Amino acid sequence: MARYDGIRYGARKEGKDLLEVYKKSRGEGIGLEVRRRILLGTYVLSHGYYDAYYTKAQKVRSLIKKDFDNAFVKVDVILAPTTPTLPFKIGEKAKDPLSMYLSDIYTIPVNLAGIPALSLPVGWAEESGKKLPVGMQIIAPHFEEVKLFELGKIIESWTK
Repeated sequence: MARYDGIRYGARKEGKDLLEVYKKSRGEGIGLEVRRRILLGTYVLSHGYYDAYYTKAQKVRSLIKKDFDNAFVKVDVILAPTTPTLPFKIGEKAKDPLSMYLSDIYTIPVNLAGIPALSLPVGWAEESGKKLPVGMQIIAPHFEEVKLFELGKIIESWTK
């Protein structure tokens, strides 16, 4: 994120000198949710909290990875929903950060385990008279991206 300084990348606001450009530009292109996550990450990695949060989180991450490894002994891929809900209106959850975080809940374990996944549209659901897209993710073991693309291509051909 340090690159988004308004000089090489990101939004740029003019100022009388370089310091003023930095002060006006830094964070200009970064939304509230990203700022929240940066602050939370900075807090967790700060002195005194590193062992309490980061070390424990790394242990949990190892357990999640192990669970996926055990599952892939029995199956080639895992199919799962991408999100727990249908799409919501832009800004609808902006005032409720927890609700926003929970929208990502089904993709987080994959990211923590560091394994490949592919999300693709698989159909439509009707809510309040509107057709809304439904997504599915295909999860594969480490270095098995070819499986994701092959299966994704097959599923995509079924849903057209």
